[in-house]
Amino acid sequence: MTAEGDYAGIRLVAIDDPTELAAVEALRARLGKVPAAVERWNRVAKVRPKPGSQIALDDIASGWRQVSHSVSHQLNHAADTLHALTVLIPPEGPLRLPSVAHYPVARSALEAASLALWIVAPDDPRERIERHLRNAWRELCADAEMRAVMIKGIEDDPTLGLTSMLDRSRKQIKVWKRKHVVQIRTTAKRVGVDDPTLSDRRVGFAEIVRESTAATGMRGMFGEIVWREISGLSHPSVLRSITSMDREEIVDHGDGTLGAMFTSNAGKAKYSVEAAHLAFREAVEIFGDRKIRRGDPASYVPPKVHPVDHGGTQTKMTA
Repeated sequence: MTAEGDYAGIRLVAIDDPTELAAVEALRARLGKVPAAVERWNRVAKVRPKPGSQIALDDIASGWRQVSHSVSHQLNHAADTLHALTVLIPPEGPLRLPSVAHYPVARSALEAASLALWIVAPDDPRERIERHLRNAWRELCADAEMRAVMIKGIEDDPTLGLTSMLDRSRKQIKVWKRKHVVQIRTTAKRVGVDDPTLSDRRVGFAEIVRESTAATGMRGMFGEIVWREISGLSHPSVLRSITSMDREEIVDHGDGTLGAMFTSNAGKAKYSVEAAHLAFREAVEIFGDRKIRRGDPASYVPPKVHPVDHGGTQTKMTA
C-alpha cells in the first residue's frame, strides 16, 4: 500500500468519527491524571527506607546493587516518559494527535513502570531479589553485546586508527563483566535463589509486562498484547501499521496494490497510556508501602537442606 498525490507525506486530518472522538477524550482524561501520579512518586521517592523495612532488608540482601536504587531509577524513567506523553498529547486545549511518535514513548513508560512493578510486587522477598538479579543479568548482557559490537567495528575498520586500543579494551571489558557476574552469583548464592548467569534464557519485556499486569489484577496477556502492538508501531513496520492503524483506501491501482492513508488509532493510544499509567501507579504504591512495612530477616535465608537415609542411600530434602 502506498499513499500518493495529495495524500503523500504527513498532513493533518480532522477527527470526526464519534468513536474516535470518545477515545480521544478518554485518552486526554487519563493523561490529565499523570501530573498527580508523578507528584505522588516524587513524595514516595523522598522517603528513605525505614530501618528493618522490607525494602531496607532487600537492599541489604542485594548487596552492591540495591533493589531500591534500581526501582527508583525505573520509576524515574517511567515518570519522565509519562510526562513526555502529556507534552505530545496535551490533556487540555488544542490537540494534534501524532501519527506514531507517542507509541515509542508510551512503550518506554510501560516497560519502565512494568519492570519496577515486576520487581516489587512479590510478597516473598527472595522472589523480589531473584527478579532483581534476573534483570541485572539482562542489562549486563545487553551492555556486553553493545561493547562487543563496538570492538568488532574497530577491528574491522583499521582506518579509524583505534586498533592499538583493542587488546586493552577487551581486557577491560572482560574484567568489567566478570566483576558483575561475580556480584550477581554471590547475591544469588547468599539468598538461595537460582543464578541467572547459569541459564541460557534471559528475561524479556514480554514476560515482565505480562506478569506485572497480572499483579494489578488485570489479565496478564492484555498487558503483553498492548506491549507487543505498540512495539510494532514504534518501528516502521508496514504490516503493523496495516493491522493496527486507521486506514482509508484512496485508490485501487488494479495491479494488486492500493493507495491508502494511515492515521493514528486513538483507541490504541488510549489503552497504551492506560497500561503505562496503571503499572506506574501500582508500582509507586507498593514500593512506598514496602519502604515502611516491617520485614522479616529470616525470610531471606536460603532453605535448609536435610539429608535423608533410605537404606544406605543418601538423598536430600529441602525445607
